[in-house]
Order: sequence, then C-alpha cells, then structure tokens
Amino acid sequence: MALLPELIARLAARQPETPALVTGKETLTYRELLNAAGNLAAILKARGLTRLGLAGDNAIGWVVADLACLMARIVCVPVPGFFSAQQSAHLTAMAGLEGLLEVLPPSAAAQEEDASGLERLTARVALRRLPAGGPLAPLPPGTAKITFTSGSTGNPKGVCLSAAQLTATTLALGRRLEAVALQRHLCVLPLATLLENIAGVYLPLSLGATVVLEPLASLGFTGSSQLEIPRLLAVINRVRPHSVILVPELASVLVGAAETGALDTAPFQFVAVGGGKVSPRMLARARAVGLPMYEGYGLSECGSVVALNVPGAARAGTVGRPLDHVAVAVGDDGEIRIAGSTHLGYLGEPREPGAELATGDLGRFDNGFLVVNGRRKNLLITSYGRNISPEWLESELVQAAGARQAFVFGEGEPHPCALLAVGSGSPAEIAAALAGLNARLPDYMRLQTVYLRRQPWTREDGYLTANGRPLRSRLNEDLPALLASAHPLTLDVSCAAPAEPAAEITQVEEF
Repeated sequence: MALLPELIARLAARQPETPALVTGKETLTYRELLNAAGNLAAILKARGLTRLGLAGDNAIGWVVADLACLMARIVCVPVPGFFSAQQSAHLTAMAGLEGLLEVLPPSAAAQEEDASGLERLTARVALRRLPAGGPLAPLPPGTAKITFTSGSTGNPKGVCLSAAQLTATTLALGRRLEAVALQRHLCVLPLATLLENIAGVYLPLSLGATVVLEPLASLGFTGSSQLEIPRLLAVINRVRPHSVILVPELASVLVGAAETGALDTAPFQFVAVGGGKVSPRMLARARAVGLPMYEGYGLSECGSVVALNVPGAARAGTVGRPLDHVAVAVGDDGEIRIAGSTHLGYLGEPREPGAELATGDLGRFDNGFLVVNGRRKNLLITSYGRNISPEWLESELVQAAGARQAFVFGEGEPHPCALLAVGSGSPAEIAAALAGLNARLPDYMRLQTVYLRRQPWTREDGYLTANGRPLRSRLNEDLPALLASAHPLTLDVSCAAPAEPAAEITQVEEF
C-alpha cells in the first residue's frame, strides 16, 4: 500500500497546478506542497531528529511540517493549543520530544535564530530545541504519530499510530465517500485534533481536493471554548466549502444559523459530526434546511473514524456502517470491540499485534448500522434498577432546551437530574421545552430536576476533555458547588413513579 506522501507525490505529478492548500491570499499547489514538505524533510533529517512536537495555528506551515515528518520518518506529536500548560509539559516529557516545530505567522521576522533558541527552518516553520530529559519512553516499531487525548482523566495519554494506519483510515474514508463530490474542505477544528488532521487534511489531499485553512481567531474562536458565531458564519459563507467537520455544539450552531437564513447551505455536499452523541432530531432539522449532516463514530486508537453515515447509506439513530479497514463486533456484554487497522499501543505500553481493541463503548447493530449507546463506565443505575446512558440523554437535552452543554447525573436516585449551560431563553421557556422532552422519554428516564447556568464549563476549568466532552470525574467532584450556583427547575415525573406525588413545573424568576 502506498503511504500518504507517495499518494500526494502521484497527485503532484498528475495535477501539479491544482490548489492543495489555500489560506488568505496564499495558495500552495500540489507541486509546491510536495516540494515544500520534501525540502523541510531533508532539513530535519540532516539534523538527526527523531521525535518532534508540532504546535501552531491552522496554517499552511502546520500541514507542511506534518507531511515533512512523515517523509523523514520522524515521530510527529501534535500539541493542541487548548491543552493546559501542565498537559503540554506532560506531553513533552512523556513523548521525550527533542524539539518543537512551531508554525510561524506570515509577519515573522527573517532572523535565523533568536535568543530563545528558535531556529527558522523555512519561511513557515521554526524549530525550538528542547532540553534533554531522561531516557526516552520505548515506542512500538513503526510509530509515525502520537496523538494525545485526555479521555476521561486529566493527564493526556499518548496513542501511537503508524503511517500505514493513517493511510488505511484515509483511504477507507475515501471509499466510503466516493459518491460525494468534495473539492473544497474548510478546516474548522484545530489541526492538532486527529479527526481534522486525518479527515480534514489527509482525506481531501488524497482525493486531489483543496484544503482551506483559516486562523482559528478568524473563525471566531477565542481560547478553548469561546465562539463569535457571526465571524464563523462570515468565513463559511465567504469560502463556500463543500465539506466541514464539526463537534455537536458547532453542528447546533450551523443548524440554527441555517434555519434563520444566516448560513448559505447551497455549497455543502457533506457535513460530518463527531466527538459526541448527536440527537437524531438535530440531524433531521439540518436536512430540512439543506444541510447534508451525517453522524460518525471513532476513537483515536482507530485513526479517529470507525463508522460513518453518508448520503445514500444512512440510518437515523446510528453512526453508520463500519469502514472497511476495521472489523467491528459487539460482545455478549454489549461492548463494542474493534480489530483490523488499529493503534500500535500507548506511549510506553505497546500492544500485541492484531489484538482486539475493547473500546469501553456500549452498542449494537441495526441491519449493519452501528448504534452507540454511550460509555460502559458512565452508565447510571437508578434506584429502580434501570440503566441510563447519560450521553444519549444529554444529546436530547441539548436539542430540546437549546443548551450549549448538558451533564446528566443521579446514580442511585429514582430519576436522573441534569446540569445545563444555556445561552438564551427564560427559565419558564426552558421548563416548558423540558416538560415536552419528559413527555417523550421512557418513564424511567424522565428528568426530575434540571439546574440552569448561563456560563458554559470549559477546558481551562478542567471540565472538558481535549475533544470537548464532559470530564465526568471532575464534574462529579465539583457538582455540589456547581449546583449551588445554578438555578433549579423541578419537572413532572409523575408517570415515572405513580406512587410518588407529582411535582409541578416551578415558575422561577430570571437568573
């Protein structure tokens, strides 16, 4: 199997003048991209480097540096800009980085090296040497990239991926989307996010398409969780991309904008949503306003994508059929297990080649389409012995109440409760919407109390994982303080427990 650099080289020979990367007023053709990456690869090899971090904004330099590491067979470790200083230091020490490739802004001065040891390698990329630490952690043979994900704990964990796996995932995605015309992709997520790195850069480049890169600030992102929606919409309407990749919160933003006419949906051919549970009702709303939005499922260990719905092969309430580079099964215990093209192991923890990956996710198949019900360890068991997947209920809460975030809790209680971060709407309006949701839910899943707050929880506060999911251990730990500062709504659960007195919706003042 030809690896990604070879695939790009073939395209550079076949369509040398086709735009590969576009940002602002600058365009890099396929021939220029291949030359830029090849030149940087030669510089890095000459310095004898083996493990490098990659940091910077969404820019041409980031993609060039990433491809150069693949060409030079240097282990590349993307450093997410949203990691805390502690997480970044942990990543650097664990991976044993010898240096950090930093993407230079267009206005960077032309000096070869500054007082801090930042050496300019090309017009777009500089190298910052890092002090030697202890012995390097052993890597599984063939490691090309280490992606760090915080998962359900605070310290990031390094997932070791091979060039062959990165390529296999990219090609499998291309085969799944072969009937969809994708010629212009806009990167909305940070490039250090593995999903955008593979599906938003490698995939379009393997198809001979154009990748449009905009600085995250231009897209309206400030810090790790603040978003100026008008700026994001302005860029999308200007670029007119055929495809974007979104997390559920951004998907909700685009659907709402399309419903009000603030987003031109005509150019879109495919909008992918991943990183969390998506409500089928939101996907239906998207289709109703011309947004071809489809849900997928993946893990870092599997190159970020395992299954995907696509036009002509989609089923509501599922994450799609598995891609053909993996084999997916559901055990008797309901846990999803994956074999095939998966990771080499974790940093310092190689795994047996060909070993099956136990995902920790619960699921089932529906006529070949995979249904994901949430994390096994996150299941809530009510005092009536009913199992509740908080992720599923959270996606319904976000959709019903128009909330930015939702966190469901209530282990051992008769009914679940939730904490919502809501941006607009009066408590009475939200209470009415939640009453409607309760009427649609199974009786044991109806919400008893919902707590409202205006301020969303953030990565800086330690309440979100690297990909934006609730960090449940931390939220549960701080729950008493979070609830004390929130506004409670008591909802009617009379159908859930006939023996108990029915509670009425509490009319509350603004909060």
